[in-house]
Amino acid sequence: MKSLKTTAWIKAAGAVVILAVGGVTAWAADDVIKTREADMKEMGKSLKAIKGIIESGNAADVVAPANKIAEVAGLIPSLFPKGSDQGKTGALPAIWENWDEFTKHADDLKSEAALLASAGQSGDIATVRAQFDKTAKVCGACHKDFRKKED
Repeated sequence: MKSLKTTAWIKAAGAVVILAVGGVTAWAADDVIKTREADMKEMGKSLKAIKGIIESGNAADVVAPANKIAEVAGLIPSLFPKGSDQGKTGALPAIWENWDEFTKHADDLKSEAALLASAGQSGDIATVRAQFDKTAKVCGACHKDFRKKED
């Protein structure tokens, strides 16, 4: 039979393990959120850069930022693992409830951004402008469906 002291020690150790695991989970979720926020900001900077490039008229300069958007878009599903809906995040639960639709948005953004990079290589600013509009529309549609409205 276990002594009262041994039982108390086992319960205390169990509580420490539970708290530690919970803390690690919270830390991991915060880390994922910070990573995805940084990547999404990078995409936003790339979109803004492309808009400026279109205004200046040098179509070839959109290739690098468009490729960056395509690269990050390909990472989007991995930036939203289950459990990363906790903490300070703009992600709506709809992401995980409608996972197939969410990942389709990411795939569509990746495709549109790749087409934007190709348009930049063509050198035709009108083609770039039209493809930029399509790319921005896909990006905005995902925000509409899966991101909390900012106050």
